[in-house]
Amino acid sequence: MEANERTRLLPEDAAGIDENNMVSWDGPDDPENPINWSDRSRWGHVALVSALTFLMPLSILARAIHFMPPSELNPFPLPLPSLNPPSPLGATMFAPAIQQVTADLHTKPDSVLASLAVSVYVLGWALGPLALAPLSETHGRLVVYTWSNVLYVACTAGCALAPTAEALVAARFLAGAVGSTPLAIGAGTIADLVPVQRRGLALSLYMLGPILGPSVGPLVGGYVTDTLGWRWIFWLLAAVYALATLFQLALMRETYPATILAAKTARLRLAFGTTHPPLRSKLDPGLTPSQILRRAVLRPAKLTLTSPIAWLSSLVSAYVNGVAFLLLTTLPVLLQSVYGFSPRAVGLAFAGYGAGNVAGLAAFSLTSDRLVRRSAVAGRLTPEHRLAPAVAALPLIAAGLLGCGWSAAMCVHWAWVVAASALVGAGNVLFFSAVVGYLIDATGPYAASAIAANTVLRSVGGTLLPLAGAGLYAAPLGWGWGDTLLAAVALGLTPAMAWLYFRGAAVRERFPVKL
Repeated sequence: MEANERTRLLPEDAAGIDENNMVSWDGPDDPENPINWSDRSRWGHVALVSALTFLMPLSILARAIHFMPPSELNPFPLPLPSLNPPSPLGATMFAPAIQQVTADLHTKPDSVLASLAVSVYVLGWALGPLALAPLSETHGRLVVYTWSNVLYVACTAGCALAPTAEALVAARFLAGAVGSTPLAIGAGTIADLVPVQRRGLALSLYMLGPILGPSVGPLVGGYVTDTLGWRWIFWLLAAVYALATLFQLALMRETYPATILAAKTARLRLAFGTTHPPLRSKLDPGLTPSQILRRAVLRPAKLTLTSPIAWLSSLVSAYVNGVAFLLLTTLPVLLQSVYGFSPRAVGLAFAGYGAGNVAGLAAFSLTSDRLVRRSAVAGRLTPEHRLAPAVAALPLIAAGLLGCGWSAAMCVHWAWVVAASALVGAGNVLFFSAVVGYLIDATGPYAASAIAANTVLRSVGGTLLPLAGAGLYAAPLGWGWGDTLLAAVALGLTPAMAWLYFRGAAVRERFPVKL
């Protein structure tokens, strides 16, 4: 382009502007690019997002298992010591207070509203990412984090002030929807900040929240309920999250490259005036704002329906999540009906599953980045190398299920059941850490949409499969053959993940998705 075609001349050395007036980074070391930020700044952002992710599972409500009659909980003709078995899945921060809530709001514990108060938060948590992930890819991560945090504090305070069960249900749904932000776009933030060779460590920090949150929640919730009452649970959550929001406002910067370049383009337009052609960000798709938002909203569905790697990984994720939820909802029944555990002892027995979670996370941290770096040195780096732990996780889950089921069926010592549950816990964390890492590497700037699509489908699996628990373990299958059936499906899905590992790159090339 000739210089005289411009209304106002651009400096010849205008950094980041090419001959077509496209604005990009000022070279590979541009400090504005989040990938070039200092280690302190990048890992500080990862730590902050991980902390927000940790706070979310604290407030997931107990599941409907708390309101099932004994005949539905126990498929065997053995009495249960308690109708309210604690578990890391169900007994979260609000779970110990459910009896107080139903009494205070004049609602029957077995009513539909009581069940909704238990499950509606998870529903909001599953649906929220479908809106939040696209918004983060059109308006940037920072504004979504900020407004979601503020709204979450407001909705949680609304739960504390709820005068009726209906108001509590509505406030909990909204809190779940906006509170899903760290899970919806946290993976996208990691993709913005961390080079591919170091993402395994970042993902490990990020996954600590979903692992530790549900375990810490019951301890805090039970104490607060006994001493201050159920409304103070929500006041405490609101206060803690408000403090986290202040840290987020003070320390967090925008990390989404497209948003940063759009802001840079706006600054240059103001500085240089009108140019012909006008300055435009290199990451600007050239669409109107409504077109960009429409495309972003449809992106998770498009990924799920048209990308074989997305729908296959989501399908297996739904099953693995369903198995984990099924184990956590039936393990209390198994330990109480077969081994005569008290509710307190059942809670301690979940230490096996928790220890397996931690071991799986440690194994992923030690192996994921090492495998990726080794592939990079060999000159064949692809996102599929992140999937190796997921392939190994499915046989590990199958072995844990067989150990749990047949130990109970043969009435061997309960320690074998606890040890086997640790294998399931380790496999669960290995699988999801690997899949999340894979989707981040494979989808790049659209990682948030990919994770949102995966989250919705795996939430469906986590909801539906536990409903089959009573029928699955009833005669004639029982604990042993019921878990054998689940283990067989897990082993049957292993070749699918191995196929993705070996052929995923070719599949992505054959079936490209225009996002």
